[in-house]
Parts: sequence; structure tokens; C-alpha cells
Amino acid sequence: THSCIAVGIAPGSMPPHSTCLEDEGAMIVGFKLVRNGQFQEEGITEILMEPGKREGSSGTRNLRDNLSDLRAQVAANNSGIRLLGELVHEYGLKTVEAYMHFIQKNAELSVRHMLKEFAKKNGSTAHAIDFMDDGSPIELTVTIDKETGSAVFDFTGTGPQVRGNHNAPPAVTYSAVIYSLRSMVAEDIPLNQGCLAPIK
Repeated sequence: THSCIAVGIAPGSMPPHSTCLEDEGAMIVGFKLVRNGQFQEEGITEILMEPGKREGSSGTRNLRDNLSDLRAQVAANNSGIRLLGELVHEYGLKTVEAYMHFIQKNAELSVRHMLKEFAKKNGSTAHAIDFMDDGSPIELTVTIDKETGSAVFDFTGTGPQVRGNHNAPPAVTYSAVIYSLRSMVAEDIPLNQGCLAPIK
């Protein structure tokens, strides 16, 4: 298997005739976007335009916006690196690492507390089913441990992948779960991996 990312596709903007990943956008396998401090515009442009070489497909619909978005992501990462470096310089690595752990632990405890309260009011099991336009089911059963605040999100019953562009890989499923949990937590916590610690 290869590690890959899809670029230039926003939810809801995928071509309606898509039936495979190649139809959805550019698949980028192990491409270094910044090399020796230089943004690799020529290389990423070639990759983003590559799908246009396939019959019935086109390259990216808006190359200029894609390049701007990627540059902004690189700038945000560089800003994060700089700010994190400043924190470590000012407070020391041990202190910064400790607070990173505290933030994640706080998120975990906040989610556990919310799930315990939810289970008290609504019971320890919640079930929902909905259907896509083609009738494919999307099914979810959430089972909460009232004592620990852990929960299992079980998608058993959800239909198989469909021949179209409505399939969700695991990363999208995790994103939906963490977003839902964060939305239900009444406390003002930063969204982070700690929210998923109690979840299977």
C-alpha cells in the first residue's frame, strides 16, 4: 500500500460521475512539497494536472487556488514550528511537553464526563440509521460505559462501498466522530486527539 492524499477536492464539490479515486482528484504518493526550504511549484503543478491525461478526466479545476491553499498550509506549519520553538525556548521542553499532555488529558476527561452524563439521561445505548439516495444504509450504534465514560461507535450495518463518490475512508469517519464529540462537550476545549482516547 502507498500513503497518499487527495488534493484540491472540497466536500460536495466532487464530480458527480466519479466512480474511483482517480476520478476524484490527484493522488499524491510520497511527494515532498517543500525541499530545502523551496516550495516545489513545478512538481505539484505537474501532479495536479496529471489526471487530465486520462480520458474523460481533467486536471485540477483551479490550479491557482490549489497552489495558494498549499502555500497557506506550508505557512501555517512554519508558523506553528516557529511558535512552538518560542514556547520551548521560553519555558523548556519538559514544561511544553507536560502541558501538551495536560491539554489532551483534559479533552479526554471532558469527553468521558459528557458521555457519562449522556448515558445517565438517555441510556447507555444510542442507535441511528439513515439512507443515502440510492438506499444504502448508514448505521451507527453507540454504546457507552456508564462507569468509565468510554464508548464504542459501531458502524455495523452500514452498506458496502458504492459505485460513486459517496464513500468515506476511515479518516473521514474519525473526523465525523471527533467533530460530534467536540460539539457535544459543553466545555471550551481545543479540538485534539485526546477527544478520541475514550472511543473505540
